[in-house]
Amino acid sequence: MGNFEHDGAQLMREQPTGELLLQCARELLKSKVLPMLQGDAKRDVLMAMNAMSIAQREFQQGTAPDEREQQALAQLLGEPVFDVAQANRELAARIRAGFADPESTERGAVLNHLRDVGKSRLLASNPKVLKGESA
Repeated sequence: MGNFEHDGAQLMREQPTGELLLQCARELLKSKVLPMLQGDAKRDVLMAMNAMSIAQREFQQGTAPDEREQQALAQLLGEPVFDVAQANRELAARIRAGFADPESTERGAVLNHLRDVGKSRLLASNPKVLKGESA
């Protein structure tokens, strides 16, 4: 539990943060546990370590990527977006119906949106893929 500030009105969080805890746990698995494992157990720990890395990068990015996607979808669909997953389904349906066909005036905006979202997701899940590419 944290300590009260001097006025006692607001609870302050002490270290370590969730991000730092993930980093420490990942390093422990990498240096102490992984060398002792083989086969499926080693693969399982590597998958867990990868998930921890993704979570850590998502902590670092905050909510900005989700907010950008929500705003871009609202712009493309021409309506407010409250559910990003539903808005993505709607965009997919519109694309299947010809919304982004080569002759469409919306094609450029749709392609830019899809590239931006793809890059944003890769920054969290696998940033090595983007090495050497301008963001």
